Amino acid sequence: MVSIGYKLEDSRFRIKKSNLEWIGISLLLLFSFVSSTTLLISLFFLLFLLLQKEIGAIKILNIITLRTIINPVIAVNIGTFQSVKWIIIMGCSIYLIFSFLKMRIKDSDKIRNILLLLIVFTGYNTITSLLFSSLPVVSIFKLLSYAIVFAAILIGIGYTYDKINWIKWMLNLLKLVIIPSVIFISLSFSFETNGYSFQGITNQPNVFGIISVLFVAISLVWLKLNKSKYIKIYTFSIIIMTITLVVLSQSRTAFISILLIIFTYIFFSDINKKLKFTILPFFFSVLISLTFNNKIISFFNDFLSKGQTVDNLLFSRSNQINGLLTNINNSPWFGNGFAVPVLPFRTFEFSYDYIVEPGNIILAILSYSGIIGFVIFILYIIKILLISKSYFMYFSYLPMAAILISMGEMVFFSTNNIGIWCYMFLAIYIFGGQIKRKHL
Repeated sequence: MVSIGYKLEDSRFRIKKSNLEWIGISLLLLFSFVSSTTLLISLFFLLFLLLQKEIGAIKILNIITLRTIINPVIAVNIGTFQSVKWIIIMGCSIYLIFSFLKMRIKDSDKIRNILLLLIVFTGYNTITSLLFSSLPVVSIFKLLSYAIVFAAILIGIGYTYDKINWIKWMLNLLKLVIIPSVIFISLSFSFETNGYSFQGITNQPNVFGIISVLFVAISLVWLKLNKSKYIKIYTFSIIIMTITLVVLSQSRTAFISILLIIFTYIFFSDINKKLKFTILPFFFSVLISLTFNNKIISFFNDFLSKGQTVDNLLFSRSNQINGLLTNINNSPWFGNGFAVPVLPFRTFEFSYDYIVEPGNIILAILSYSGIIGFVIFILYIIKILLISKSYFMYFSYLPMAAILISMGEMVFFSTNNIGIWCYMFLAIYIFGGQIKRKHL
C-alpha cells in the first residue's frame, strides 16, 4: 500500500517529457543570447536533437529560424556564424531528403508530383541564372537553398506526422515569440527599429507582424480541431492580444492578412448558418460605419500611410515595385536570376552580402524567373492546395498565411529568414488530414 501510494503521489509531480524539452530549448536559446561564444556552443548542443532522427532535424531547422529573427538588442546576431548556420541547415535538409526512401507509398505519392514540379522549377532557374543573371553563383546558391529545404520539410513532415503533432509543436514554438513580446511590451527594445513601431523580441516590426499572421493562422487551426471550451477561451484571448500588437507594429501586410484569415475562419466555422450570415454582414457594416468616424479615419490613414501622404499609400514600396517592374520589362520570359540584384556587370563571385527586398511574391517571381518560371511555381502551389481539398475548411489558414505574408514581405524563398516556417505550414496543410486522424 505504501509503495502504491508513493507512486500515485509521485505521478502528480511528474513533468511531461515534451515540457522538459521546451524548457531545455528555451534555456538554450537564452544561453545563445549572451555572446558569440555561447551562441556557437548553443548551435553545437542543438545538434543533439538529431538523436530524435528526422523529428530532431525538423526541430533544428525551426529553432534556427526562431534564433535568426531575435532582436539584436537582446541577443548576439546569428549572422556572426552565417556559414555554420548554413552548414547545419543544409546538412539537416539533405538528411531529411533521404527519408523519402523510407516513406510509406501513400505518403510519398502525395508529394511526388509536387517534388517533380519543384525539380523542374529548380532546373529551369539554374539554366536561366547561368544565362541571364549578373550573379549566377549567388543566384544558384539561393535557388538550391530554397528548393532543398522546401523539399526536405515536405518529406520530413510526410515521414514523421504519425510520430509527433506538428500543429501543436509549431503553435508552441511561435508562442516563444508572441508571449515574451507581450511581457516586454513596455521596454524600449520592443520599439528599437524606429522608436514607434512595435517589434517585440523580433528584429523588425514587419517581421513581428508576419510572424503574428502565422501564429493567428495556426491558432485558428488549433481552434478548429479542439472542442474544449477552455482551449477556445485561451486561444481567442491570445489571438485578440496578438492582433492588438500587430496594430502597434504598424505592419499593413500583417493587419490585412489577419483580417482575411479571420474572415475565412468565420466563413468556414460550424456555427449556425443563419448566425454566420448575420455575423458577416454585421462585420462589414461595422467596418463601413467606422469609415465615417473621423478619428478612426485619421488613425487608419496614419497606420496605412506610415507617415507618408495618404495619396500614395505605396510610397514606402515604390522603389521596390519600380525596380521589379524594370527587371520584368528587361527580361519578361526568363527573368534576371533567382533572388539576386540586377547589376550593371556580371561576376561569378560568391557572397552573402547580395540581398534583395522584392516585397511582393508575384512580382518577385516574375523578376526572378520570368513568365515561364511563374507558371511552373503556380502549378505546384495549386497542386499543394488541391491535395488536401477535403480538409480545406480545417487547414486553409496555413497556406493562406504562407502566401499572404509574402504579398507584402516576400519571405517565401528566404531560408535565411522565416521561409522555413512557410514550408512548414504548407507541409502541415498537405498532411493535415493524417495529423488530425492520428493525434486529435
